[in-house]
Amino acid sequence: MSGMQFEDLSPLAVLDRDGLNESFHHGVAVLVDPNGNVLESHGNISAPMYPRSALKPVQALAMRKLGLSLPEKEAILSMASHHGTKEHTDLVLGILQGQDLGVEDLQCPSDLPWNAAAKATATSSPLHMNCSGKHAGFLATAKLNGFDTKNYLAIDHPVQMAAKELVEELSGETVTKTTLDGCGAPLFAISTLGLAKAISGFVSQAQEQVSWAMLHPHLIGDVQTPDAAFLRTGFFAKLGAEGVFTVATTSGYALAIKIADGSLRPAPEIAIRLLQQHDLISDSQVAEVRKTTLVESLGGGKRVGAMKTAF
Repeated sequence: MSGMQFEDLSPLAVLDRDGLNESFHHGVAVLVDPNGNVLESHGNISAPMYPRSALKPVQALAMRKLGLSLPEKEAILSMASHHGTKEHTDLVLGILQGQDLGVEDLQCPSDLPWNAAAKATATSSPLHMNCSGKHAGFLATAKLNGFDTKNYLAIDHPVQMAAKELVEELSGETVTKTTLDGCGAPLFAISTLGLAKAISGFVSQAQEQVSWAMLHPHLIGDVQTPDAAFLRTGFFAKLGAEGVFTVATTSGYALAIKIADGSLRPAPEIAIRLLQQHDLISDSQVAEVRKTTLVESLGGGKRVGAMKTAF
């Protein structure tokens, strides 16, 4: 199984420079309603792909279903791709210490923070790795349930099996392949459609966590990340590596995007366009999101073009 192919892709966005299309982005995108019905799609939405960190909210929900109850900020970090600020790492430590665990128990790779200010004074550590909140959640859930904490990343570990089962339940699909994500955790392949359905299901079942994320949007990644921009304007959003992006309304409409070249830069505009075409976003919300996400072409410091959708 080779997954998504060139012929599965659709033109999604172009970067304009003074009336000439300079760069192009192809991929797959889909919007579903709260019942999982497809409202709009581009490309082969049934082709398998890796959702990467866009699946973290579902994994966090699986932890909650296994009994892990966290304060609101720690709950956000358990599904975050954080940038390693002191606030981020203090919250990860809080998750660990709540079950008498420590940094030495984390099995994600060592890394430096992605936040530039934090990176300037940091040393490489598993705590700074952007997935350490998820790993802390896995460990805390294992400890709480009396599961082994030494092999918490094993595909057949009870916490990972619970996550896989929930992914399949919410996506309505069977996981077609299981591999390792960049952080070493199991990664489940589903379709772009399955991802949209899974995020819709997450929003429906985790309203409290969704509300918390909207109250503290900088915790899901950092202040300038595209998912934070949507969270600030009343949507739930979570990005993933290699061009994966999800956005959902609090009522359960959800979209999933996979950019074929791995870049996230066109994803916010594609998401805005999908939401606009179905009256799910206001002009003021669009303006607010674009304050930090719009990709512009500059000439001599002046705007001469911008990212625009191809549909």
